[in-house]
Amino acid sequence: MDPPTGLTCRVCRGPVRSGFARCYQCDVAHDQAGGLLADVVAPIGYAVKGGQLADDLWRYKSGREGAAAAAARLRARLSCFLRDHGDCLWRAAGMGGAPALAAVVPSGQGRPGPHPLLGIVRSCVELPVARLSLRPGGAPRSRGVDVGWLRVSGHVAGEDVLLVDDTWVSGGSAQSAAAALKLAGAARVAVVVLGRHLNPADPRSARLVRALRPAPRPGATARSDDRP
Repeated sequence: MDPPTGLTCRVCRGPVRSGFARCYQCDVAHDQAGGLLADVVAPIGYAVKGGQLADDLWRYKSGREGAAAAAARLRARLSCFLRDHGDCLWRAAGMGGAPALAAVVPSGQGRPGPHPLLGIVRSCVELPVARLSLRPGGAPRSRGVDVGWLRVSGHVAGEDVLLVDDTWVSGGSAQSAAAALKLAGAARVAVVVLGRHLNPADPRSARLVRALRPAPRPGATARSDDRP
């Protein structure tokens, strides 16, 4: 289901105040980093708190029971999205064709070892991976976009990059990663997010969640759906 016009931020498709084109977080990011931000942001689905997608995004990297099944569902989501919408995404980012590189937003907690998302991305695209890592001895990411939070390993100058993140809450991590890639010389950056977080306890999010739910058919039982 397409996000309702007038209810969503034109950048992240999250809830927005009436009459505004961008949500508060994306507006702050624009003021902080401007042209260093991603050229396009594409959330695959809405991760509504308590829903299946939100649970998968927590479980796949938890190491607990069901982690492999959750990862498989996320892999299928990403693969289908890139297959069906990749060409449109590359055009929206201003790319001349498919990106030359892929990258994954690292964990803000400095998770040891490779991020589980990296395996999902590698199984979906046959692209070299540009590695993003926390700067040694660096401070935790500051609020909003932090252009000095990450370092880029490998040659990205002049290349178009597919950047994948699992969850978008404020967008600070993904946009900080996009900024790091552009500062390293990347030409265009397209961000794909597995799940755009929505918390129904927030009034604007609740309004968007209600708008996303299809009207129940006569005689049908209403159900929650976390897919846009």
